[in-house]
Amino acid sequence: MDPLNPALRGVLVATLMLLVGVPPTFRLVVFPALERRGIDTTRANDTVLTVVGTALIGAAFTATAIAIGDVRPTDPGSFAAWASTTQPGMAWTGLVAVASMLGALTVTRYLRPRSVPRDHWLAAATVGALAMLVAFCATRYSVAIESSAVALIVKVGHMTGAGLWVGGLVVLAALPTLLPRSLDADDEPARVALAVVRRFSVVAVAGVTVAFATGVVIAAWHVPTPTALATTPYGLLLSAKVGLVLIAAAIGGFNRLIVHERIDRSVRETTDRTVLPGLLTIADPIVATDAVPTITRSVRVELAILLVATALSVVLTTAMTPSYELLGPTVAASGGVFGGVLLGFANLLKLGAVGIALTGSLALGYEVGKLGTAR
Repeated sequence: MDPLNPALRGVLVATLMLLVGVPPTFRLVVFPALERRGIDTTRANDTVLTVVGTALIGAAFTATAIAIGDVRPTDPGSFAAWASTTQPGMAWTGLVAVASMLGALTVTRYLRPRSVPRDHWLAAATVGALAMLVAFCATRYSVAIESSAVALIVKVGHMTGAGLWVGGLVVLAALPTLLPRSLDADDEPARVALAVVRRFSVVAVAGVTVAFATGVVIAAWHVPTPTALATTPYGLLLSAKVGLVLIAAAIGGFNRLIVHERIDRSVRETTDRTVLPGLLTIADPIVATDAVPTITRSVRVELAILLVATALSVVLTTAMTPSYELLGPTVAASGGVFGGVLLGFANLLKLGAVGIALTGSLALGYEVGKLGTAR
């Protein structure tokens, strides 16, 4: 394998996650939070155009670089034949074609904004990003199970959930650059931060739930035994990734339950410190003028951890042999008892995925309810 291949795949994955997460976060979180308060959205509009345009260019170029490195064509005709007759080639063609169409639409939105309404453009960017993600996953899903359709759906779901989470955090990390340089009231940035975090919590919980549940299913396919998590290179790297993701999720929960509530109490000037009655109280409220810096600092830490976890994912899928391949002969030679343990561990993980989905659904319902009462 070309040593540049993992790096290029990492860039491609990053651009796809941006495309999956950034447009819906602006559409559902940032613009409604600003417009409900009559705040100018010029800077936010310029930022989303720049980010989406750059990500489209990056995705098309890195996908092409990976394709050329894999195929090593001797002439344009051989590359064209590969692109039109093989599954990887057709996946590349689809990805680049969608990126080109979205790029043209983005340029039109930039040059003639009235001809392409913002919400229509963001919706098209979201749908197009999902189409590009499907093309990317079409040749990169797990082969550990017989059903390629199930493996593809789970892979797309996993990356979609992760993209909503990571892409959304990129937007929140840039929150200071999205606001006008001067606002009418001293506490207006704090109110905007509250609204953005509250709205993003709905998107984040949905993304995290899907990413976690599908990730556990993929782990059930690739890691045959509990000991494989500590005795195989794949298992060790997967364990490190899971640990980082759990830390990031804990920071996200801290931002939502603690930081958000401390800012909210400062804006409302209340002395009540109860977050969860009988379970959780908070420290002193955060001063309104410190709200945006506090949120962005914490979000950037969460984002940095997730970027490291994403890098580990790229290594897992490009340079590591799954544990089930390494331990396959051992499993076959060990007979029924070991096979029963294997089946039990896989079923336990799948049951855990169901539990994550149910818990996430409850959390999503809670966040939707909180958002409704806050309006």
